[in-house]
Amino acid sequence: MPRSLSGPRAHVWLSLSAFVCAAGAASADLVINEFLPDPSGSDGGHEFVELLNVGGRSVDLAGWQLQFANGAEGAVWQTRWTGQAGQSVSPGERFLIVDRNWLGLVPGDAEVALSLQNGPDALRLTHDGRPVDLVGYGALTDTLLMETAPAPIGVGLSTARRPDGQDTGDNAADFVTATPTPGEPNFALRLLVAVETSVEPPSLERAGQAVSVGVRLRNEGLETLATARLRLTIDADAVEAILDAMPPGDERRVDWTLRPTRAGRWPLVLVHVPPYGADTLRVDLGTLQVGPAELVLHEVSAAPRAGQGEWLELAAGGPGAVNLADYRVRDEDGGWVVLPELVLLPGELAVVAQDSQALRLWLDANADGPATARGCGVAVRRLAPWPSLNNTAPESRTWADRVLLADSTGAVIDQVTLDEGELDDAKGRSLERRAILPPFGGAGNWAVSLAAAGATPGCVNSVAGPAVDTGVGVPLDAVPAVADRQAGDAAIHLSFTVPAAADGWDLALYDLDGRRVRDLGGDRLGAGPRRIFWDLRDDAGDAVAAGGYVASLRLIVGGADASAPARLLLVVR
Repeated sequence: MPRSLSGPRAHVWLSLSAFVCAAGAASADLVINEFLPDPSGSDGGHEFVELLNVGGRSVDLAGWQLQFANGAEGAVWQTRWTGQAGQSVSPGERFLIVDRNWLGLVPGDAEVALSLQNGPDALRLTHDGRPVDLVGYGALTDTLLMETAPAPIGVGLSTARRPDGQDTGDNAADFVTATPTPGEPNFALRLLVAVETSVEPPSLERAGQAVSVGVRLRNEGLETLATARLRLTIDADAVEAILDAMPPGDERRVDWTLRPTRAGRWPLVLVHVPPYGADTLRVDLGTLQVGPAELVLHEVSAAPRAGQGEWLELAAGGPGAVNLADYRVRDEDGGWVVLPELVLLPGELAVVAQDSQALRLWLDANADGPATARGCGVAVRRLAPWPSLNNTAPESRTWADRVLLADSTGAVIDQVTLDEGELDDAKGRSLERRAILPPFGGAGNWAVSLAAAGATPGCVNSVAGPAVDTGVGVPLDAVPAVADRQAGDAAIHLSFTVPAAADGWDLALYDLDGRRVRDLGGDRLGAGPRRIFWDLRDDAGDAVAAGGYVASLRLIVGGADASAPARLLLVVR
């Protein structure tokens, strides 16, 4: 049935007694109110044309036709829809004409083959053969195909009258591009939309990290929005700003910095809270992953040695099995690519490669060397199209590229930024993740592979830390406690648990004469397990000399040392 405008979302439009267009249109109560000529992705099943009765009487659809003209051919009209006897549209009601195999959520009133094309083209309504409404759109120049000037179009956006039903005889003045609303009012009285949203970084490795959220807002409603509080929430965390009054069509940018306090996959929600008891407006900005997800990026080869091709390693980091086909990846400049079908159990690894055969040959050639441990095995799958990874930063940013991992909804659940300088230093080595749950030390959670062959696809990462013992035990543990560089040891991993009574910790390394060799950082994030990575280098970045070193752990309570530090002797050969 046609849709009525009655109810709280009803709009008021200009009721026109007559108008004259370039093609000599007759008076009409029925107008083309909204149409979608260029849907995102495939056009089939998504195009629609909405008619609206702007008059004061019911319109019998018998004798009415919707026609299309290709702008390249001129005023050669092709009938797309013909009204049927017994169909009518009451004052204020809409009639929705949809494409064959309609995929929209709102049911159509008539289903036909629309084939609107993407402009420059035109639509018109006729009644008993007489033109009564005409809309040209796109870069149209033929004056016989439009009223005064053509209406705008946009990919994935409808071309809609603002306000509903307005007809001044100028398509450019009457229509704007907007979010499609088939069968519904084009614009609410009060509507705030996010035109552009930026989240940096796109996901967080752990709670307590800072995230910057910026949004460009537009008032797409018909009323001026009063000065109001603007609240951004992530789970239980919120920040506020004041948004000055916004007339219809006005745009503003607002930026915030938050530090989410709980791990999880949280909606980013913006709430416009006006004074004087007016209704709040909610704007959904997407989703933010805080802490490790059920699937994570584990190793990235963006500048591989000859014969490998680029590849990504993924790890199942959650308590249950995951199917890679439920996830997708892309680089900063490319589109999403769905991962191949493959089920991973918790802790299992998989590699998706630009050239799976080349990588398998490389793995076979290195199976007995330091790069891969015998018997570790890996599932390798080809990913196409491959999101080719940049090794050089373009002028628009300071870093080379970024690998993004998302779930089936498009929510980013993990990411790693590829720094141009880091890739240069890597010299054919992969970037490896140190731990699923990142360390709390001063170092980041990604490091250049220390393996002799330059990478560890499908095996334990060369920079990986040990599992953390969260139970009762020694206050400070190290694996290995004796690092033999000639035998291939390239790091020592220290682990400990901050007790409930402590606020935080500091960890440093000293030589046997008491001189500090390396500051491994600290935090004030309360109780919980920590694991720290030492790459056998001093604060200047130089490899330490062979000998003994003392790891000294201080727990902090109320801003002061809780007790004498816990110490552990480490040996480097």
